[in-house]
Amino acid sequence: MKQIQPILRLCLLIPGLLVVAGLTQCRKDDSENEYAVYLNRADEDFIDFGTFGGFTAGTDWCIIEKVKLPVNTGSQGGWHFFRGKAWEDKEGDIAISFAENRVYTWCRKDGWVDIAYVGTFNEDQWYTICLQYDALEEMLELYVDGELVGEAAMAPMDDSNNNNRMFWGGQETDNPDLGDLYSETSIIIAHQAWLQRKLSGPEITAYDGHMAPEPAMFFASKIDSKSVTDISGNNRRGTSGNSPEFIVIQD
Repeated sequence: MKQIQPILRLCLLIPGLLVVAGLTQCRKDDSENEYAVYLNRADEDFIDFGTFGGFTAGTDWCIIEKVKLPVNTGSQGGWHFFRGKAWEDKEGDIAISFAENRVYTWCRKDGWVDIAYVGTFNEDQWYTICLQYDALEEMLELYVDGELVGEAAMAPMDDSNNNNRMFWGGQETDNPDLGDLYSETSIIIAHQAWLQRKLSGPEITAYDGHMAPEPAMFFASKIDSKSVTDISGNNRRGTSGNSPEFIVIQD
């Protein structure tokens, strides 16, 4: 069972918000504040980034992110991001679930293809999760803090006709009995990037919660005090649902 060691820093909330003290590996530029967003499942907080059509069509791809579980999360896992809508499953839908004892990834290609990794994850500690696909080898790979922890065979996905939106905080549903989201989880996200190429092992290990724009970048988040914007040039501005908290990361 994997126990991941922390690197000490301090994470504080902006004035007027509840303090979240913790451990972080996120880089901070001394010239400005760096933020993370706290999505609370009890409040059904979410951020909607719109459609992501064409991300997986005929290419290697990678999703990498810096995330942590808030204090008192316990075993309440769920989808912390989900590309999809209710049960309107379409080829190219992708999701990751994160809890104190597991990372679970899910992709839609001729049914569900998943990787489940069992480990020990501390609350209030940053982790790097990377899910990527090798189109030549037809292999889905899951990395946690730079270590390959699982893989699964999967034929290449073609999502060119997939108009499902991508959400942080859970899966969209139109069922009013379920509220706005399905199987959401409490999660703090400092950064997430979607690339239409694979990352090398050293690139995954060196990832510190930032990534500069590049030709293969499909989406990458920039989190400020009130919102999340896309630095890739593809202009996906996150639309907040309910009241996510935006947390300033300080040394």
